[in-house]
Amino acid sequence: MHCLPWNEESDLLKPTLLLAAALVLLPVLAVAETPFDSGRLDYAVQFNGKRIDWHTFAFFVLPGQAVGIRVLAPGNGPVSIDQSGGGLTRIDDRRWDWVAPDEAGLSTIRIQPEGRAAMTLNVLTMVPSSQIENGSLDGFRIGEYPAEPLRGNLIYLPPPGKIQVSQDLLDLPISPHFTLGQFLCKQQPDHWPKYMVLREALIAKLEIILAEVNRRGIRADSFEILSGHRTPWYNQAIGNGRFSRHVWGGAADIFIDTNGDGRMDDLNGDGKSDIRDAQILMDIIEDLYETRRYQRLHGGLGLYGPRPHRGPFVHVDARGHEARWAVP
Repeated sequence: MHCLPWNEESDLLKPTLLLAAALVLLPVLAVAETPFDSGRLDYAVQFNGKRIDWHTFAFFVLPGQAVGIRVLAPGNGPVSIDQSGGGLTRIDDRRWDWVAPDEAGLSTIRIQPEGRAAMTLNVLTMVPSSQIENGSLDGFRIGEYPAEPLRGNLIYLPPPGKIQVSQDLLDLPISPHFTLGQFLCKQQPDHWPKYMVLREALIAKLEIILAEVNRRGIRADSFEILSGHRTPWYNQAIGNGRFSRHVWGGAADIFIDTNGDGRMDDLNGDGKSDIRDAQILMDIIEDLYETRRYQRLHGGLGLYGPRPHRGPFVHVDARGHEARWAVP
């Protein structure tokens, strides 16, 4: 059962336009040690109005925020639930109210219907943005968000809170195949704690894309994230547009790197890494957008060619409407 707002209604996808590229990889895949595991369960949980069916997922809330939890599992068996932080109140056999702690940090909620695998929700209570002083939090530069949202779009309002990231949270799973540290802004490397913004919709989108990449015959356990969140200060420092979705935690620049050389893999088998390999990844994402079950995943897609200091990559964001561009 896959029943979250970000995912599919059917298990049928259109045939790939990249079959030839996938076939090139089949001999390698035949000796893969373990098959790809999407991490999906046979039931779903609704948390704060969003439904997910992965065994691990992260949510980001404000101090004292009240959140409804509903377990959507077949049958009438009992459901066990416990938490490491916050306050939990039972409403009935399948529903609870949870209230976030007053202080920033990690709370873990574990849910397990009888006879089924457990789901772990890693819930991070954020630091309210009202605590930012002179563009900084605890010496970590945040900068200033635009005073007015782009074209009146509410997704460009300043984020209400910032996720506080200590060094022991870098490897925190935020979904089956991604960790919190992958999305950190690349500024002030020796400063702790750091602060970031991340949207749950982006995490879900990357999980869905990764599963499809593997279904197409390209074996990858995660994406390498060249750039995830950027603070407004850092985004301005590198000369990027002030309304970049990276600033709102809703974008990631991704590539596939299974050999660990720091660049996009040679996906088309021509012996080199170039923009044509990134085009394969982008085409797979475009195919997903064209299916009915992924209508809610539409967003920005950008294709970027290599530079001396980096390889090619694809920009993915969760802006909610289509935008396309290419930089050779």
